[in-house]
Amino acid sequence: MIKFNYSLLKLGATLIILALVGCGGTVNLANKPARELYDEGMKAFNEKKYIRAIDYLQAVVFNHGGVSYVDTAQYHLALSYFSNRDYLIAGVEFNRLALNYPSSVYFEQSIFMRAICYFESTPGHYGLDQSDLEKAIKQFEDFIIDFPESAQVNDAREYLAVARGRMAKKYFESAVVYKRIGALKAAQKYYQIVLDDYTGSEFAPKALFETAEINMRLKKFSEAQSGFVNFITLYKEHELAEKATKLSREAAFKSGVFAFDKGEYGDAKEKFESFIKDYPNDDRVNDAKDYLIRIGDGQSLLSEDSHAES
Repeated sequence: MIKFNYSLLKLGATLIILALVGCGGTVNLANKPARELYDEGMKAFNEKKYIRAIDYLQAVVFNHGGVSYVDTAQYHLALSYFSNRDYLIAGVEFNRLALNYPSSVYFEQSIFMRAICYFESTPGHYGLDQSDLEKAIKQFEDFIIDFPESAQVNDAREYLAVARGRMAKKYFESAVVYKRIGALKAAQKYYQIVLDDYTGSEFAPKALFETAEINMRLKKFSEAQSGFVNFITLYKEHELAEKATKLSREAAFKSGVFAFDKGEYGDAKEKFESFIKDYPNDDRVNDAKDYLIRIGDGQSLLSEDSHAES
């Protein structure tokens, strides 16, 4: 099967389009004065005739780089592509302004818009390539740090929340698929990514619950109990809180049984005692007490055997 490098394909397409637009748009305008090109370009932009605006503004940028308003032309060239939903090329043009005109009044806005371009160019479905969304997240984070007083900070935070939510969904759904096919450790790996990197997303509570539930299936009862208790503590109003409470009790009891069955009586004793203390009204309290009696009898027999041998 042939595997395509979509990043290279997108870059190649971008360069080809830029070249075609550059050649096709500027050849007939090359001899026009810079100011005339600029005025025509801005007029077209304001009239939302973005293809025409691109032709004229690109002619200014390519052929009259020394004029004082070239950064304004560059910025509106990028905006024209953006308004025309050519987000890949728009991102290239915003980046060009940031690199070539760092003292421009449009510098800060171009950094912000560059991040939006990555956001908008990402496929909407979480199952498709989300690499541009990861870039958008990084750039929004950097923008918030680098421009804390910017009027765009709140917008950047909103974009960041949406972007992080989409990435969280991608990893969460990957975990769901792995769990469905029985690859439990792989599922936990992806749930953990959600918990570690996207804690504030709507998928974090379910990821924590699912991780604890998988630990139950893997017979890691102590880890499962801890996970369910954490869930109840953090998300006591969540729709799964009641189920988590029930499962935390089950995990606590089973952790004692599991230790008992392995012959780890000291550990089992500690777990059953904790179970009785933490869940005094649970239906399995009497069973836990019975286990403690059996553990006590067993330890007494071991002690008697030890004395007899000595």
